[in-house]
Parts: sequence; structure tokens; C-alpha cells
Amino acid sequence: MTYEEMLDQINRIPMFGASGGLDNLRGYLALFGNPEKELPVIHVAGTNGKGSVCVFMESVLRKAGYKTALFTSPHLVRINERFRINFEEVEDRVLVRTWEEIKDRIDRREEFGLGLPNYFELMFLMAMLIFSREKPDYCIMETGLGGRLDATVLTRPLLCVITSVSLDHTGILGTTIPEIAAEKAGIIKEGIPVVALDENNGAFPVIRRRAEEQKAELLRVSYGDVTFLKNVGNTIDFSMENRYYKLNYANIPSRAPYQMVNAALAMTALHRLLPDLPDRTVQEGIAGMSWPGRMEEIAPRVYLDGAHNPGAVREILRMMEGEKEEWKLLFAVCADKDYERMVAMLSRVPWRHIYLTKIETARSAGVTAVEECFRHYSQAPITIYTTSQDAFRDACGHLEEKEKLLCLGSLYLAGELKAYLECKGK
Repeated sequence: MTYEEMLDQINRIPMFGASGGLDNLRGYLALFGNPEKELPVIHVAGTNGKGSVCVFMESVLRKAGYKTALFTSPHLVRINERFRINFEEVEDRVLVRTWEEIKDRIDRREEFGLGLPNYFELMFLMAMLIFSREKPDYCIMETGLGGRLDATVLTRPLLCVITSVSLDHTGILGTTIPEIAAEKAGIIKEGIPVVALDENNGAFPVIRRRAEEQKAELLRVSYGDVTFLKNVGNTIDFSMENRYYKLNYANIPSRAPYQMVNAALAMTALHRLLPDLPDRTVQEGIAGMSWPGRMEEIAPRVYLDGAHNPGAVREILRMMEGEKEEWKLLFAVCADKDYERMVAMLSRVPWRHIYLTKIETARSAGVTAVEECFRHYSQAPITIYTTSQDAFRDACGHLEEKEKLLCLGSLYLAGELKAYLECKGK
């Protein structure tokens, strides 16, 4: 089987639904000898920032000399991005071989009394097989959706981390912050330490109750734990101190302030897990973190961020406060997101121009509906494009010296623009 044939077959698997739930997934894991039980997992859930926290921890652990496995989602360009060993994407041939093994069981599922797994469950199964054979020292797992019923909850973690919680996937996880926090807190297991962000938004008390019920030690991190020192180009110098850990200086490779608290979550978690990690190792690991699509400068004065819900947009606006430069916006979003609220928030910025487009997915919001929202809230000139590539080319082509372009609204948009730039560079 070729890599392309594998992708064609995997992409036919339903993204959601078509699943017997966790019991069905347990059945598949049992067919492979329960590889999830062999892995030393650090489990991360949250609405925003969980991927960044995962990568911060991976970078520090790798700098400390440990062998790491990393499972994240979604991918931006290639499916391989979801599966990393020592941050290197797993090779095509390994993915193909693993898919062939799993496909054999799927094709014979009636024989085993199992149903069809969904797309994310399949990704999880592949990760468990690949990682168990690589025998990493630490396996960092990001939840896909929620936590309580997420495939990754079937692992046995050494430590859990819960990042920022905000309104997203409200049709599935709940319509209030406490309801969504309860789903995220579902990753907490009896006696397993958990590090969580307290944002004073109603999420932390829910997480604390769950930790108390599970007799799990809870380590609280807050925005007050980090102190901004200065911007240095596209990096930030900051310090961090809470009751668990103190670091007088750290540097993150990002201009986004929200990454300071994500780094603080990662540092607090790692200190709880490995209290003897040298500060220098932590500093080098944090500074060496690389995570595409998070306020990434993809061209001179052109930034890309996967912000796709109001909570993430709020952090972007915090970053832009006090900026002297003038900004333009390229925006595309999925229809199942609260894009009207996102647009209302974004419209506080006096954009020089707004470029609207759609993303190449059935979940894409209609451009006309998004345009109506922007025209209701913003006075900025708006241009509509059929494809993100056309919008990007035009926006970059009209970017003046003192202007910057921000592309956001969806990780799918981030993936399309990254793929376009890769093809353009070949």
C-alpha cells in the first residue's frame, strides 16, 4: 500500500460518530495487547493552549535527554504531524504499516463484535501502536475533544494538565464554562497529580472538585504567576514564580503573551514530575520550543494563528494592545464556531482592510454570512475571495511597509496557508 492509498482510505473514516464509544475502542486496544497500558503518559486537556503546553513539555524533556513521544491534533499539512518521536514526524512507511495492521481488524470487526471507529479514535489507535514499539521515556498526549469521553482518557497518566477553558464545541461539551470544565476535568484519575490554570472564569472550582473526588493533588497556575520583562524581536522575556516553582528568566520564541502562561503550566507540571530538572535545561527547552500556526511569522510582517474561538481571539487582542503598527486581517472560520462573537471582538481593532475567504472543508462558514457580521460591527473595507490562497496572495501583495497582516480563524486555514507556502517554495 502506498502512502497516498493509506490517506485515501483513512480520510473516508467518519470524523465524528460511527463509534461504539470507549467500550468499542477498548475492544480494539485489547486486540493489540493493550499498548496504551505500557506508556508513561502526560495527559493534557483544555480549550486553548493544550498543544503549546504539550510542545513546551516535549522540548524540555528532550533537552534533558529523555526520549519523547508526542500525540497532537489536528495536523496542519500532513497527517504525520500528529505522531512524533523526539519531535520528528513518524515516517510514511511506519504510518502505512500501522494502518494496514489496524485496517485488518476493522475489516474483520464483525468477527470481533466491534463497530467502526471514528477518525480520531483511529488516530489514537495508530499512536498507541507506534509509540508502544518506540518505548519512549515520556509520552505526551493531547486530547482531541473534551476529556471525559475522549479516546486519550484510556491511557494511564503519570500527570494531567488542564489548560485554558472557554466556550467551544458547545453543541457537544456544554453551553457554560462550568459544564465544559467538567468535561475537561474528566481526564483526572484517582491519585494522579493535576496541574490546572485558574482563570477566575468558573472553570477552576469544577476542576478542584473533581480533583478532590479523585484524591488527586491539584497544582494551581494563574496569570499572576508570570511577569513580562520585555519583547526581543519575535520573542518574549519573562519570569515565573508560584508556590511550586520559580524561574527568574525564561525566553519564549513567540510574540504572543498567552504563551507565557502556557510555558508556566508546562514548567510547573515538569517540576512536579521531575523536581531535579536543572533550571538551565528548562530555560533551553522553553526557548527551543517550535509550534507552527501559533502567532507564527510566515513571511515578513505576516503572522498566522490558529485562533478559532472567542477565548483564543481574546488572547490575540491582548497581544495587539498598544501596538503602533497598522494591521490587516485575513479571516476564515468553521460554521460550528461562535464566529459572530469572534467577529464582534475582532472588530474592536481598526483594521486597515479585511480579507474574507472560506476554508476547503464542509464545515466552512459561508463567506456571505461572515461578511454580514463584519459589516455590522466594523467599518473596515472588506474584500471577499473564493480561496484562501487567492486572499493570501492579494493581501500580501498590497501590504505596505508599516502594515502587518494577521491570518486567523481556524487551524484549517493555517494548514491551507502553510501548504500553499510549502508548494510555492518548491
